[in-house]
Amino acid sequence: MGLTAIILAGGLATRMQGEKPLRMLRGRTLLQHTLDLVAPMADEVLVSTGARELDLPGARLVPDAPEFVQRGPLAGILAGLEAAAHSQALVLACDLPNVPRELLSLLVATLVDVDCAYTRPAAHDEPLVAAVNTAPAAAAARKALAAGANKVIPCWQALRHRVLTAAELSPFAPLDKAFANINTLAELEREDA
Repeated sequence: MGLTAIILAGGLATRMQGEKPLRMLRGRTLLQHTLDLVAPMADEVLVSTGARELDLPGARLVPDAPEFVQRGPLAGILAGLEAAAHSQALVLACDLPNVPRELLSLLVATLVDVDCAYTRPAAHDEPLVAAVNTAPAAAAARKALAAGANKVIPCWQALRHRVLTAAELSPFAPLDKAFANINTLAELEREDA
């Protein structure tokens, strides 16, 4: 069947004051952490770069479609889905370096009778840790963006979807660590300590 991993690295990163994917954490870039995480499980890895060019040797880069440039993560997801060679895709933001590989595998395994599986750790959704069936997810993302909608969760909810339960997430505790989202230099420094 095959699996494409789509790493989202196209945000403006204004809070990070520079290229977030290229910021160093424990001796590797944030993007390299994510590449290393998904490489053993994916048959193809795409890096969604938004509207800018990143110097990433060895990575297949996918820019936003011209009509959806800088429309946020959903535009990056669509770009990756439309470039994907496989019927299933794993979506992961580059600023989540601690997500366990076993959790990503669980999401992919959940795609038996749904088109999207994502997480809801603690008190918030994390739509940028998800597994999807490529064709229906691409159609839903394109439809949402064409209608002026940029939010990821409503797009996932428009699909046959499943949210992992608290019980399913419990083996990956502490969830605040597993889903630590690094958006600022201060958060990066805390994570690097």
